[in-house]
Amino acid sequence: MKYYLSLIFLFFASKGFSQTTSEKEVLKISADIFKWEVEGNIDSVALILHPKFLAVASDGSLNQKPGYIARLSGQDFKHNSIEITENTAVISGNTATVVGKGRFDMTISGNKRVSQLSYIEVFARETGSSAWKMLALKASIIN
Repeated sequence: MKYYLSLIFLFFASKGFSQTTSEKEVLKISADIFKWEVEGNIDSVALILHPKFLAVASDGSLNQKPGYIARLSGQDFKHNSIEITENTAVISGNTATVVGKGRFDMTISGNKRVSQLSYIEVFARETGSSAWKMLALKASIIN
């Protein structure tokens, strides 16, 4: 009997940690952004970024949307690969937050660097039916 009660408890507990459809949608957008950055598809990234987008890089530098896009488009910075090891999304109203960790293989000013980063992304939308736009990004080194 204890065995069955434990199984029932685990089943309902796991339901509390499953992602909603909207949270899965935001996680997909987040994954697409990382994929586009690796592929060099910066025009697609630019379309997802909110006009008031702000990014704080792992070195503490702050970029608004134009500077962030310029950095991704330039020759001094390239994502070679991005492997997300864990992430989760939470939605409240028209705001979504993605928190995750991953392995980021980058080339910066000709120097290859692999870093374990944690990140937080904030997405917003005007209405429940409008598109999600990334409003903020913060990355931190966890090596």
